[in-house]
Amino acid sequence: MVTAMPRSYVPVSLFVLTVGLFLCVPGGYPQTDPQGPPSRVSESDREAGPSKIFEAVSGYIEGMRGKPNRRDDAPSSEVKERNRRPIVVDRSESDPRRILEAEKTLARTRLERREWDLAVSSLERALVAASKLSDEKESAELQEKLRIARQKAARVIEGVPQSPGEVRNAIGMKMVVIPAGSFTMGTSRAEQRRVQNVWNIPEDLVNREGPAHSVRINRRFLIGKYQVTAGEFKKFVEDTGYRTVAEVQGWGWVYDKTKKHWVKQSGASWVNPGYEVWEDHPVTVVCEADAKAFCTWLSRKDGRTYSLPTEAQWEYAARGGKDGKRFPWGDEYPDGTKLNIADRRSPVPWADRTVDDGHGGPAPVGSYEPNDFWLYDMTGNVWELCSDRYRANEYAGRASTVSEDPTGPPRGTQVVVRGGNWAFSPAIARNAFRTGVPPDMAADVAGFRVSAEPQPADGLRPERDTEKSMKDLGNASELLAEIKRLVAAGKRLEARRLLERIKPEKTLGKDSGADPAVYTTEVLSAMIDVVEDKSTESFTNTLGMEMIRIPAGAFVMGSSESDIAWAMMTLAQGQPVSLENEYPFHKVRISSPFYMSSTEVTVGQFQKFVEETGYLTDAEDAGGGQVFNTENAQFEIKRGSSWKNPGWDISPDQPVTMVSYYDAQAFAEWLTAKEKLPYKLPTEAQWEYAARGGIPMAQFPWGDDLQDGRRANFADRNSDFEWRDRNADDGYKYVAPVGSYEPNGYGLYDMAGNVLEWVRDYYGEDYYRYTPEIDPEGPGHGENRVTKGGDWTFGPVNLRCAFRGWSRPDLAFYNTGFRLIVETDSSLRPVHFADDFLTKKWVPGPDQRTVAEAVARTKERRPDDSTAKDSKDSTASVRDAPLVPGVKILSFTPKSDGEKAGLRKGDVIIAYHGTRDLTTEKFLALTLETRKQRISPLLVFVRDGHEHVVRANRGFLGIAVMDTTLRGPFKKAAPERDTQPGDKTTKPLDWT
Repeated sequence: MVTAMPRSYVPVSLFVLTVGLFLCVPGGYPQTDPQGPPSRVSESDREAGPSKIFEAVSGYIEGMRGKPNRRDDAPSSEVKERNRRPIVVDRSESDPRRILEAEKTLARTRLERREWDLAVSSLERALVAASKLSDEKESAELQEKLRIARQKAARVIEGVPQSPGEVRNAIGMKMVVIPAGSFTMGTSRAEQRRVQNVWNIPEDLVNREGPAHSVRINRRFLIGKYQVTAGEFKKFVEDTGYRTVAEVQGWGWVYDKTKKHWVKQSGASWVNPGYEVWEDHPVTVVCEADAKAFCTWLSRKDGRTYSLPTEAQWEYAARGGKDGKRFPWGDEYPDGTKLNIADRRSPVPWADRTVDDGHGGPAPVGSYEPNDFWLYDMTGNVWELCSDRYRANEYAGRASTVSEDPTGPPRGTQVVVRGGNWAFSPAIARNAFRTGVPPDMAADVAGFRVSAEPQPADGLRPERDTEKSMKDLGNASELLAEIKRLVAAGKRLEARRLLERIKPEKTLGKDSGADPAVYTTEVLSAMIDVVEDKSTESFTNTLGMEMIRIPAGAFVMGSSESDIAWAMMTLAQGQPVSLENEYPFHKVRISSPFYMSSTEVTVGQFQKFVEETGYLTDAEDAGGGQVFNTENAQFEIKRGSSWKNPGWDISPDQPVTMVSYYDAQAFAEWLTAKEKLPYKLPTEAQWEYAARGGIPMAQFPWGDDLQDGRRANFADRNSDFEWRDRNADDGYKYVAPVGSYEPNGYGLYDMAGNVLEWVRDYYGEDYYRYTPEIDPEGPGHGENRVTKGGDWTFGPVNLRCAFRGWSRPDLAFYNTGFRLIVETDSSLRPVHFADDFLTKKWVPGPDQRTVAEAVARTKERRPDDSTAKDSKDSTASVRDAPLVPGVKILSFTPKSDGEKAGLRKGDVIIAYHGTRDLTTEKFLALTLETRKQRISPLLVFVRDGHEHVVRANRGFLGIAVMDTTLRGPFKKAAPERDTQPGDKTTKPLDWT
């Protein structure tokens, strides 16, 4: 629908001399001297005349819009999309250098704790890694440390504590003393709703955690500092000849990486759980009977009674004194130092690949941070069996009561497990999460730790009820000190709950001042400020790219008439720029959170992509990239220029430039296959929403203040452009290293200036007049792609959040780069847990399908020999391959029959009803002709280098297309056989 222009907008429109894109202005012929410190311009700072600036800016805009170059040898203006060089992903599962450093770090920590026996295992693994690296010096040093650790492990004196409140038993197992106390067990209704929103947990899974209720642990107890290890279980087996349930029955539950679910693996047991077992790994593939047999043996060995902890003891110990928190460390989502969960190294397809905890299966005990009771792995690693029988509604009716030392129901068909494990998300590793498993389940995700009562021989000081002593007025100073400690540590909610528990029954009234205890608790309560944690969540991928979580939300996109008038008068100052494409101001809602790279993709990151794949950029293929010549005010191809030689000395921390839209897409596809996460270019709406950094309707990412050279890299006095700002100094002549200026409110750097950034929208000048409100993705087709953010070659008018530039997607400019997002259709933190998880078949969602397709394309393109030599040798054959014209499918209409015929977005139709050399006009004419003649034509299309043939319905297919060119030849695709559900002859897809 076409709408009339508001009358008040006419003066702005008249002021604009040239319709078009926000100047994506690149800079003049740069010198090739090192960038170093900011170089001063030798020419005079005298302002250029208006006509000269007008001419220069006009040439700049025409060049950025992809107007023909003046050079005769410039590439054709046709948008070319070629088959790229093979993209190869490094699939090595283990890196000896990484393993060596990780094990050395763990060994160092264990030696500092004087845990000689555990340090031995770490040093042994480090020694294996060093031998693979043939590092003789490293091996010699590790041999000496290993010798010393073994000697000290053999001389361990029983009963000598390693830290306050720690007891060592007869087999050297370390037990921690847990004091008596009260805590809130389970999850409140409000917290259940919050948890469901974060993880999409089914309601029946979180309901079993409620209602939250008070529990009193009346006596202190001992609990294992670590989960029972394979080494400790080995002592039990060697001493008794015990055979576990799995060994007797001949099988155990083990996760199958190829089938993507658990299977009854013949021969699986605690010594063969499907991965290499070291003595410091937690014992797995054991069930309740095995754990109880171990406790019986340990009781006889140590002279005290050992058992599995009760469910209440376990949760009390796991919280470590942090009442009301989701995890032992607090409420924040875990990073790789907190616990072992289904992370990027995990074989399960539902893993959270935003986290790297260093282990794909169970980790050595004590590999992560302890809680405040100095207990390790209370969450994650492996599930821990409790002594309670499981009942889903066990907490019902307890909301208003105080339970003392609860032990669970007397009977039940399942046993409680707590703490999460390596195969699932942290959603089931929360302190309060509870579920039940069959008592005879012997699986690779479950283990246990033991508990016992202290004895006089342990030499512990008499137990003291801290809360009771705090109620005594004489101990008000102790109460004040405890409140101060909790608040200083950010534990305000715990401080408030402490006050609620010890507060006298009497409330404040007229004579309340006579009761100092009441007065003290009321004053302290008023002082505690419960604040919401708004810390930014992020993760870092294998390229060192920090991905910042951008929350869902709404904002006003584009510019109002007054905004445009202000920008034209204040920032553009007579330059021939057009800002009409930013109008009208409109509301946009981003419905789902996404992750965005905190900086633009750097030279170093792009170099890793090229080195691994042998990729050839558009600029390299065309013989050079687009550079602005300040002498004739035109963009031209500069021979020999590319991302490796843009006109200045590059460094790994600079943003990569001279990359086309297609180059950016190729990088995103490679990273998707490498990281197993759906990396994409952001949409224009996502980019602008993130750029504003939570500041509503701000002109710039930092607010409305004008640029002064300290906030962004743009055309300042260091540059050579006629339109430069001679009063500003941003410190750089060309690009600046990423992160050189302050981030915006979301922690994103260079959202204004440095380099323009490709986004994935097609460009439509009047798209804002009909854009949808929720998650707009741009027009369905077009010849150009949108760029955002301004750059080092143009003025502050382009630095605004609303700026819209555009360029041909096959052109590579020396002022244009990109950044990536991780956008998912479902939660980035899926739970994928059900009570029948052992037999449940995983159904991949849209995100996993996207990743799997990228991996499949990568495998398909992978050459037989992926060495750099063969990659280089294939360059000539790729370039000499014939060019095949066709039409690329951009989108489908709602009633299109194209998808039913088997077509997809991105397919290229190269023949229609026997006619080849297709163009858009020829294709449309042919569809009308076949419709008129009632013919069902045959279509030949290319997908991923393979040629497919399908028969279409009569007439128009309901698709939008654009002209393109492919390099042949193409492989003939094998005919696809129709299969029915349950057809066992069909090989299932590898969902990665």
